[in-house]
Amino acid sequence: MLGLNTKNQNNENIKNPPSDDSYPMVSILFTKNNSVGVNTLSLVVLDLINNGQIKCDIELEGPYEVGKKLTPQDMEVMKKITLRLANKGELKTSETLAINLLKNMNRNKKFNLKDMAKQSNNTSVANKFEKDLDEFVRAIKNENGFDGENYRDFLQGSKLTGKGKGLKKEWKGFQDYLKSKDLTEKYPPESVEESSSQIIYAACFGIEKDALSIRQNNTVLDDFIDKDGYKLLNIIFNNALLNVSEKRKGDGIFYGVNDKYTIPGGG
Repeated sequence: MLGLNTKNQNNENIKNPPSDDSYPMVSILFTKNNSVGVNTLSLVVLDLINNGQIKCDIELEGPYEVGKKLTPQDMEVMKKITLRLANKGELKTSETLAINLLKNMNRNKKFNLKDMAKQSNNTSVANKFEKDLDEFVRAIKNENGFDGENYRDFLQGSKLTGKGKGLKKEWKGFQDYLKSKDLTEKYPPESVEESSSQIIYAACFGIEKDALSIRQNNTVLDDFIDKDGYKLLNIIFNNALLNVSEKRKGDGIFYGVNDKYTIPGGG
């Protein structure tokens, strides 16, 4: 396990993740409150796109970035990003639930992000989304042995242990590598698969666009990130939770809802 310091900048192991924890757990451990948010669902969707379990077609050239408030142009960009649920082969329970959640939300196996955004405004769809998300969250926790307060010997009583703090420092070093042009050029990913994995890790820390800007854009996942797809997913999922008929409190699940991104035409 290596943090980012002068010594390790001369060691190619700096580009290796410091632990084998899953993408969701990396995100949960090192985000505010160590809680499960809709970004966990979005990370699983990214991994499913990367593995071909969700097909992605994008009819848009060049990069795109979503601003601080959704615009009609953002909605038109979403219209040009189509997802198709393949769901072939063996999947984790959480992955199957994520795919079924998308199918239930869109009432189809094929849809574009604009249509999904509109669906997120529908109260009945939002209510079903919330229930499906709860089931997905439970699966993530069960698969990773995380009860919401404790995880392995890294997180105890919702607080990082000494070992957890050490691991967090090492992950910080890896984050710095992911967004460092000099270090990425010095120790580049050795395969498309490694590069894609690095992009998803970067999404765990909200630096996916920074990481992609210094790596080759040569996969469907890369193109999805290039169009701010991860951020758009989070916006859509958060919007659905804003439209549930009964807002809940105190259930131990933090969704990270931010109403500044409410989809036009919402409830």
